[in-house]
Amino acid sequence: MLVAVLATISISASNGFTVSSVSSISSGKKIMLWTDLHVMNPALLVNAGNAWQNYLASDRKMVDKSWEIFDGMVDFALAEKPDMLLVAGDLTKDGEKQSHAYVATGLQKLVDAGIQVYVVPGNHDRGTNSNAVAYDGDVVTPVEVADDSFFEQTYATMGYQQATARDDHSLSYIVKPFQGLTLLCIDSRQGKLADGTLLWAYQQAVAARKAGEKVIAMMHHGLIEHFYKEDFFNSTALAEDHETIKDSLLSAGVHAVFTGHFHTSDIAKDYVDSEKNSIYDISTGSLISYPCDFRDMVLSDDLSTLTIQTRMVTGLASESDFSNYAKGRFQSSVRKIFEAQNPLSASMKQLMASNLETIYNRLIEGATLQAEGNENLNERSEAVITDLTSTLGAIKNLLGESAAMFPLFVYGEDMIASMLTDQSPYLTDRVNVTNDRELSIALDHVNTGITSIADTTTANSDDLWYTVQGVRVQQPTRAGVYVKNRKKMLVK
Repeated sequence: MLVAVLATISISASNGFTVSSVSSISSGKKIMLWTDLHVMNPALLVNAGNAWQNYLASDRKMVDKSWEIFDGMVDFALAEKPDMLLVAGDLTKDGEKQSHAYVATGLQKLVDAGIQVYVVPGNHDRGTNSNAVAYDGDVVTPVEVADDSFFEQTYATMGYQQATARDDHSLSYIVKPFQGLTLLCIDSRQGKLADGTLLWAYQQAVAARKAGEKVIAMMHHGLIEHFYKEDFFNSTALAEDHETIKDSLLSAGVHAVFTGHFHTSDIAKDYVDSEKNSIYDISTGSLISYPCDFRDMVLSDDLSTLTIQTRMVTGLASESDFSNYAKGRFQSSVRKIFEAQNPLSASMKQLMASNLETIYNRLIEGATLQAEGNENLNERSEAVITDLTSTLGAIKNLLGESAAMFPLFVYGEDMIASMLTDQSPYLTDRVNVTNDRELSIALDHVNTGITSIADTTTANSDDLWYTVQGVRVQQPTRAGVYVKNRKKMLVK
């Protein structure tokens, strides 16, 4: 089990900040990936009174530890000296300009030390946000929030000045960090790509592949469902039209996409017609949500293989037993979320109190197992599935036909089994089980032989259409990239 080994693999530091160790890989470019830092500038905490405590009690993120973890990670990166650091969005608590300034100051230390740093914004990094406030006792005071221009200027040395191409519709950009490698940084905004951004990203990836380069991508929101009905139960977990984005990037030769947002380290693999031409959604957990993960990766010298290892923050000066502290905070917040989403009436809750307690406890345990990753390898997963299935069945029997009105009772058993066995969201073997914490990915490209694209919103059923893998179809059945008249077309 992951938890059983956390205490035995920590690296000590004089300031109390520790991270777990990984095996050494000597050859290649070293890449770190952080996401969902959610840093709040400590200056915004004027007085830790009721307003601050109420906020912390309602949120699963340990924002009160955010600046301490961030400062520790900056010092850690300075000591480790990776070739490149990627930050996949939600750099700040809620887009406060002061918080962005704090983060940018820390990241600039890495840039000044010769480390390439590239960032993309997340949904918490700009725009109007009612939670962008300063806390002073019982009072909260709104503070200024970043917009696109402020974000670009603040992180100018972390991608935007180095960009070889920019999207006119968003804060997306292209950089070439190493010879032969293109990094596609996609701005997924509030979960929906701006009009024109997908076409731009596709064209940039195709052009890079045509020039013989390998392409990897980074965006905040996910591309692949990591368990059955994830998009149904949490409509904001993935990017809108994620299937179209995934198919388009894969058809352009992108095989690895770094994402965040869901605060879980889970690597999902998908393909369209050929497993040999796969794409990986490498979702990484938040630095301030248990188990406080980040990725430590090596890209082989010939750019053919990306080796992923996962590390976690294991110690803070402010907490003597940080891992258990973080786990307790996570589980407490998860319970509140499940209780708040319970659709049953007060009388039904009272009638089913014993069964509901079992469900809450097992859902919390299941959420913890998934957060830790490789849940299918944990001996507790089968017991959690069995208990939840049995208890859900008992409640469905009590509710009778009315159970059909509640999605949890309709889809819950399959969702839980998919989540804890790492099964495909399609409930088939279409998506192979991957190791969520240690994995090597081949970046080889399967060439479709077509390099041009047109943008269209309509399809002529009299013409011949093909999928990008060469399968003939009468006409497009859903949005995505298709081939007509020897040209690729993005059908919306």
